[in-house]
Amino acid sequence: MTHRRRAGGLCVAGIVWASVATAAQMPTEPAEMFDAFCAVCHGEDGSGQVENPALDGEPMDFTDCAVATPEPDADWELVITRGGPAAGLSSEMPSYGDTLTGGQIGTLIGYIRGFCPEPGWPIGTLNFPRPIFTEKAFPENEFLLLPEVSEGPGDVSRVGIRAIYERRLGRRGHVEMRLPFESFSAAGTRRSGLGDVKLAGKYVVHTDRAMTRITTAGLEVSLPTGDADDGLGHGTAVFEPYLAFGTTLGDLYLQTQVKVESPARDPVSEAEFGYNAYVGFDVSEVLNTWTLGLELNGVDRDLALTPQLRKGLTRTGAIAVASGVQIPITHRDTRRARWVGYFLWEYLDPVFTVKD
Repeated sequence: MTHRRRAGGLCVAGIVWASVATAAQMPTEPAEMFDAFCAVCHGEDGSGQVENPALDGEPMDFTDCAVATPEPDADWELVITRGGPAAGLSSEMPSYGDTLTGGQIGTLIGYIRGFCPEPGWPIGTLNFPRPIFTEKAFPENEFLLLPEVSEGPGDVSRVGIRAIYERRLGRRGHVEMRLPFESFSAAGTRRSGLGDVKLAGKYVVHTDRAMTRITTAGLEVSLPTGDADDGLGHGTAVFEPYLAFGTTLGDLYLQTQVKVESPARDPVSEAEFGYNAYVGFDVSEVLNTWTLGLELNGVDRDLALTPQLRKGLTRTGAIAVASGVQIPITHRDTRRARWVGYFLWEYLDPVFTVKD
C-alpha cells in the first residue's frame, strides 16, 4: 500500500465547467460544487448511475464504501487538481487546479466521502507506506515477497524469502498467511526447506474523527511446520499478540508496533517482548514516489536499526519495492548486518495506466 493508490475514477466532464464559467457566480458550497462538477458523470447520488452517461469508462461509485474509502485524500486531491493522467487514469477526468482552490477541493472531497452510507470504514489517508518490519495498522489487499540475506559468526549464513497473502475483511478486519522458505548453512552443511507457516488476523480498534490516527489489534500464530533440528523452525506453535499504531507528524509517517512472542510449550518463561518503530516521508506527491524510512527493531535486549528506501514501479503505485539493511546495535559480536526488502503488489488496484 499502499498508501498512494489509484484515486480510482474521480471523473468529471470538461463540458460542465464550460457552462459553469459563464454563470454569474461560482458554486462554493460542497453540494453545489458536486452538482456542478461531478454529478454529470457520478450521478446526483454519487452512485455513478446516470441516464445519459458522459464517459466511455465506468465512473467510481462513491456509495460503495469498499471502493470509495481506501484511497488517501492526497490521491483524490492530485486527480482533481491535475487530472486523471497524473495518477495513470483516463484523460476523461480533467484538471481543476486552476478552477478550485485547495480549500474548496478539500471541502469537495469531504462531501464525496459522505456518500459512503456505512460508518466505521477507515479511509485511505490512514494507509501509510509499508515498513519492512513494522506491522501496518491499516487493513490491506496485498501480495508480498520479502527476501533477506544474512551472515553470522564463522561460516554461518542464511538466505530466505517469505511469501505473504493479505486480504481485507469487511470494514476493519484483515487476515493473512505467510509461507517462509529458508536456506541455512553452518559448519559446511546447508539445509533448506519450508519454515514455520504463519496465520494472522487483525482488526482496527480505533480511528480518531479527523482520521489522523489508527490503532489495530492483531494475533499471529506460527505453526511448527519447519524442521527445528535443521534450524528451520521453532518446533512448537508460537503466539504473537500485538498492537499497531500509525499517525502523521507534518510530512512524516510514524508507525509503531509492540508484541509478545509466546511459545506454546512454555508461554511464560520463554516469552519475548518485541517492538518496532518506523519514521518515513515521501519525496514527492506522485503515486509512485520514493519513500525514505528508518526503523528501530527490538526483541528483548536485541536492538537494530533498518534504514530503507521504497519506490513504486508503476505509475499507479500498485506495484512497489523496498530495500534496506538491518544493522545491529547490541550484541554485535554475534550478530551481523542483513539485507532485507520486499516486492509488493496491491492486487485489487490497476497495475497499468488507463489508455485514452
